Amino acid sequence: MLSSVGTDAEMFGDGTVAEERAMKRPASETICARRGINMKTRSGRVGAASKPAALFHVVLRGCRPEALVREEGDWRKMADGIDTMLFWCGGRILGLRCEADRVELAIETALVPLGNMLRYVTVPYALHFNRARSREGQVFRPMRVYRLQRAFRTDFILWLHRPLKGGGWTADDAYLDPASMPWVDASAVLEELGRGPGARRQYRALRARGVEEELALAFASPRATLPHIRHRVRPAQALRKRRQRVLLRSVVRFVAEREEVSALELASRSRARRICHARCLVTLVAVRCGVSLAMIGALLGRDGSTLQESVLRLRARDPDGLLSAAEAILAAMGTDESALGEADLHTRAGVREGCSAEDGEAEEAAVPDAPDTSEEDQ
Repeated sequence: MLSSVGTDAEMFGDGTVAEERAMKRPASETICARRGINMKTRSGRVGAASKPAALFHVVLRGCRPEALVREEGDWRKMADGIDTMLFWCGGRILGLRCEADRVELAIETALVPLGNMLRYVTVPYALHFNRARSREGQVFRPMRVYRLQRAFRTDFILWLHRPLKGGGWTADDAYLDPASMPWVDASAVLEELGRGPGARRQYRALRARGVEEELALAFASPRATLPHIRHRVRPAQALRKRRQRVLLRSVVRFVAEREEVSALELASRSRARRICHARCLVTLVAVRCGVSLAMIGALLGRDGSTLQESVLRLRARDPDGLLSAAEAILAAMGTDESALGEADLHTRAGVREGCSAEDGEAEEAAVPDAPDTSEEDQ
């Protein structure tokens, strides 16, 4: 199942020597050698966290020994929260597993820090969970977040969607019928397996076969026993305020030029359709860049919740048009160096990837295997 990238004999030049050296290797080195991953460059440091579309394994655990997702209404609420998160923050959900008191996600980030993204899921679901069960108090324990090597993406999705033992829910149906769960992006994994129905048949066969034992242990362990496959990170919660202001000014400039309005009109009390549409674009694009609603509202002379409701109303009327316009502006910001004219953003990749290791603003930082130190999401 694992695709080999060169044999041990090819790597060491002699079959006998290769055999002896392979016996002395730790499990992580043996598996990574098959994948052609260089063990000398650890990808889990702060500087490497600025790469775009980072892949993470997020584990949400309940505070009590009871199922977090128990019935159809719970599953729909979880799906609604994920859909809202993807609308406001971008990124992709590649897999989901809800079993017993654990919810596990395979998520690729865009520009918004991972901690901010997950609040769109955990906060509404915690309110629903307590209301449905007539209880109060904390629902989720501190989350665990692991950075995954992209070479193991398909294996991780197959492991995440393994058969359930005691009941629960997974996003496995999205890989067999892509229209069943539009909030799950199955295209990345299916493209690696083939095209059309053949890719789905291959996925079904690989899932039935399962993943290698070493990989299954690495994915399941609360400790990152194989750091070059998966390592523990601490998610950042927000960008620095100074950097948020720089990004917000760039967003306002790009939207004003695109919509042919002025910055003064955006901050005015006008309720003209074109002005309101431009404000909604500023709000959505700025949030996707990691800017807080409070800062956007202060600049535009509106309350943050008012801007949020305006965006949601416009989304209900024209969801595709709003998203396509926001993505076009983000793409323009990623290719125009003048959008990053101030030193806080460093390089063009800063906006495109949403991180800055030199500023200490990398989206995630590697942490040792220790008791949970990440912030709680309620």
